[in-house]
Amino acid sequence: MVMMLAFIAVQMQAKRGFAIVVDPESYQEAKAEIDAYARAIEQMNGLKVFIVEDRWGVPDSIRAELIRLHRQKESPIEGAVLVGDIPVAMIRDAQHLTSAFKMNQAQPRKDSSIPSDRYYDDFGMVFNYLDKDSDAPYFYYTLAAESRQYLQPDIYSGRIRPTDAGGVSRYEKLRRYLRKAVEAKRYPRELRQMFFFGGHGYISESIQARMDEKAGLFEHFPWLKGQQNAIEYLDHSQQEVSKFPLMNELQRLDLDFAILHHHGAPDTQYMDGAPKIAMAERAKEFIQDYCRSYLRRAARRKQDVDSVMRVLEKRFDIPASWISNTFDAKIEEQDSITAANKDLVIEDFARYGYQPNCPLVIIDACFTGSFHLDDCIANEYIFNDGNTVAVVANSVNVLQDKWSDRYMGLLGIGAMAGFFPQYSGYLESQVMGDPTFSFTPAVKTADVNALLASHNVKAWRKYVTDNALPDMQSMAIEQLHQAGAISSDELLRIFRTTNSPLVRLQCLHSLSENLGDSFIEALKLGVNDSYELVQRFALNYVSKSADSRLLPALISKVIATNTSPRCAFAAKNALAMYPEKELMEEFARQFDRDEVRYVQKAQARSRISRSIHQSAATWEENLRDMTSEQSTLKARKSAIRNTRNYCPPYVIQKMMEYVAACDNPEIQVLMLESLGWRNHSCLAREIADFAQKVSGDARYAANVRQEALKTYHRVKR
Repeated sequence: MVMMLAFIAVQMQAKRGFAIVVDPESYQEAKAEIDAYARAIEQMNGLKVFIVEDRWGVPDSIRAELIRLHRQKESPIEGAVLVGDIPVAMIRDAQHLTSAFKMNQAQPRKDSSIPSDRYYDDFGMVFNYLDKDSDAPYFYYTLAAESRQYLQPDIYSGRIRPTDAGGVSRYEKLRRYLRKAVEAKRYPRELRQMFFFGGHGYISESIQARMDEKAGLFEHFPWLKGQQNAIEYLDHSQQEVSKFPLMNELQRLDLDFAILHHHGAPDTQYMDGAPKIAMAERAKEFIQDYCRSYLRRAARRKQDVDSVMRVLEKRFDIPASWISNTFDAKIEEQDSITAANKDLVIEDFARYGYQPNCPLVIIDACFTGSFHLDDCIANEYIFNDGNTVAVVANSVNVLQDKWSDRYMGLLGIGAMAGFFPQYSGYLESQVMGDPTFSFTPAVKTADVNALLASHNVKAWRKYVTDNALPDMQSMAIEQLHQAGAISSDELLRIFRTTNSPLVRLQCLHSLSENLGDSFIEALKLGVNDSYELVQRFALNYVSKSADSRLLPALISKVIATNTSPRCAFAAKNALAMYPEKELMEEFARQFDRDEVRYVQKAQARSRISRSIHQSAATWEENLRDMTSEQSTLKARKSAIRNTRNYCPPYVIQKMMEYVAACDNPEIQVLMLESLGWRNHSCLAREIADFAQKVSGDARYAANVRQEALKTYHRVKR
């Protein structure tokens, strides 16, 4: 009776709503569990739940209903979860809204489109329907030229999409999962134990980056400081096989939150690379392993194995006895086990009885959240008997240099999991599982979920102070920035004065969307920031901007004696954006100063000069291929696509001139599309003006004018 009265009171008081969208068959098969899940959300999250049965089977109709529920006066929805067989929106012509995805759309559309629930949660975007697949619930949409060209979702969302993979019915998986999600709400917990992992080859395996990341985690979660080891880290280099220690950590019953940095595929978490060689015996084993693998591949290709073996013996100067046992059954089996243990694959969940108990996991990897497929790693985490309730993962590939822990600290003060990808700014970021999952606030603070849902600028303004938790201050800056209620001067002032690297990162991000003099000043400071990620972001922005005023700051970083690997990589990319003459003049000015001290300074000068020369020449051949009538059409297209990642100002100027002079609409469209990636360029205003003129000029083909309009909307911001 008391529970029923509390349930009625919550319903009466709920000012915010939440939608459960479910297909009819899933609702019929799991009605009791879905209804219990809805009641738990109302009782524990204080939201009025609207169950929407998808009788349309078409994304457009579902989206229209979510928009209606969001705009209604009473209990407007702030979030939604898509349960069961809800159609998948496959987005095209919007690769600039991803962090890294740049596949040629001439490739099969299932591969070259982006599965994304931003279609369902960002109502300010305009999508045009293209087609659907007959063999899968995939509906293809193009991002319209007249649409807003940046993400700003109106609601948060999540996916609970079980399939029949693994021999268990999707409906049985759904029922089990929902019971688990309800249980997690009935017995909430604080975020008190955290774990993070670094896989091979990720962010150049930078030790400095991981050191600073842990310092940043204590900023996110300051209550975890103390005698108890509340934040644990595992690096792939600490042991030969990482997946078993990782599985052990994720199965801990006291672990609350995990973030996993590594490469990935839909069915694989890539853990370990080639072993590091510390002894002669290991060097021998490494060569033997490599040669045996090479020989077996040759055998599968029907090559003459004896000939290949002689080539390997000569190449590595090794005796035949080292690899004569390549095709012994026991050796093949052992090599197979060694290779399999390098990575964690879907089959390992059943093979080892792997049941992750960490309730919230973020997988910072490519493709592990490919929810549209029959199975993916993220689904395996939530659809088993462990206690994992929500996973944030990516449906396509993802940039290594992204802000992976953005606003993460809000989770520790009660923010629901769905808000995390809502503010990520990427098409590919997805919540798999319950987006309303939340921890009990570990410290006393305002109702962060109500604040996030309100977008109340006045309420957020009081958190733009160093007295607030860093994540609250960062989110306050973001909210004010989105509302146009904070100036570039104020952002620069905060950037200069705050002691929080997380807040500096937020200011830098907000300034990057304003451009202007304050952005340039922040970059000059940022390239030498005490926090590695601020340095890295600043150097990447230097590359994107290529403003001549940034050249001295860039050269100061190039000649620094101890730069982290990832920042050194970013600095080298940035060198390619400037003319060699200007680079060498600034290099001479700085390097010849007496206070620049190198052992063997002459050799260092030669090495850095050579690097500058090589970087500055990067785009010469590409520019020739792009504009030369002698180049094949395929070579020209490839050269133009290359400019999407990096593009010096002098190339930008040439591209605009060529678009105006060219009479090939296909080439014009490709060049305009590439120019649309230059929203941080020092020539952004010139690009926007040029694109606007082309969009209204009847001399250009209709598709060229459409692409120009899209570029204008992308760059004018």
